[in-house]
Amino acid sequence: MVCVSVKKILCVFLAFGAAAFGFSQELKFDGYVNSGLGLAVTSKEDTDPQVMAYGLNSARNIGRFRLNGAFTNADKTAGVHFRLQVQGKGIKDEPANLPSLAFGYGWFKPLDMLTVKAGLVDDSTWQTSDVILNGDQGEGAGMLVKLSPITGLDLGVGVYAVSYGGSGSNNFFSIGPLPETLRWDEIKYTFNAAYTLDKVFRAALSGRTWNLTGNETTPRVLGEFRLLAIENLTAAAVIEADKADEDFSDTGLINLYQTLAYHAGDWKFGLNAAQYMDNGKDTPALRFNAWLSYALNEGGIVPQLDMDYFLGGQRDGNNYHRNAYKAVYSEDVYVITARPSVTFNFGSKTAFEIGDAVYYSTDGSGDELTNVLYVDAVIKF
Repeated sequence: MVCVSVKKILCVFLAFGAAAFGFSQELKFDGYVNSGLGLAVTSKEDTDPQVMAYGLNSARNIGRFRLNGAFTNADKTAGVHFRLQVQGKGIKDEPANLPSLAFGYGWFKPLDMLTVKAGLVDDSTWQTSDVILNGDQGEGAGMLVKLSPITGLDLGVGVYAVSYGGSGSNNFFSIGPLPETLRWDEIKYTFNAAYTLDKVFRAALSGRTWNLTGNETTPRVLGEFRLLAIENLTAAAVIEADKADEDFSDTGLINLYQTLAYHAGDWKFGLNAAQYMDNGKDTPALRFNAWLSYALNEGGIVPQLDMDYFLGGQRDGNNYHRNAYKAVYSEDVYVITARPSVTFNFGSKTAFEIGDAVYYSTDGSGDELTNVLYVDAVIKF
């Protein structure tokens, strides 16, 4: 009832705004609610079993309510997109997040091949399709100009006074203190290019500059290749060069990511991998993730087994999310994870997952075994 009331209020608000600016009355909304519960037991000394909030989509947070909204004018040459998000923290001593505008921007198309976005911008055109990184250069408060001069070619230039990645699962518009003034060379610029040959391949290259616009993000370059020629096959390879400045040879990062997955009838299986290299370290970190699932009852029940091995990496604090790992570049540190689970789908909008995540890790001085039994629910609207 609360979600419906919020939706109705926003519909009325946007309807007045759309009428005031000459937009059509067609408004579109979607979103979801996610939360769960987990019981964690660890072999670490003097550590009691812990009951925690465990939302798979909301990572280590108590839960999340997300609402996406959009409307366009009658000619479909201008419009507005926004995302409202509310979630609470599930970690001790971390404050709950207040309702936040994850992104909100206006867009217009002066030409069929040209799109301009302005505001708190979000855009996933150049987001990588691998499972582990699955990211881009981020956007923020500013402007993005996209040009598609021929079929399959997408070019972009972004200028942002505040650096921010609005579409990330746990992102909120929250930044650290900014300098009183920012020079033109202290803000963030992004440069993007991608070419897609339908049912053959996609190649993309993007970069961002060093900047002081909120979180002092480092210069970074991403390159991706996707194979599109084989039906039911997902295949992607990504290279990331971070801290790509004058000290790159000493402190720069080179990371490689690969995703390979295949869908054969009711079976789905895949392998994700990553190799992390720090130019200031002698040892790389290597991650391998294999998974297998089978759909029963026409997809109503889906058992899955997920296995992870990360040599030179650790689980990120108390975060038990599937991708909550970090590279530490040490041969004496590793994590092995096994996660059997069963998902129950009630139509296309409601799902419950029951699973058990087992983590065996060592930090070079001792071993630790952690078991997390969890149940998770997602309701879409």
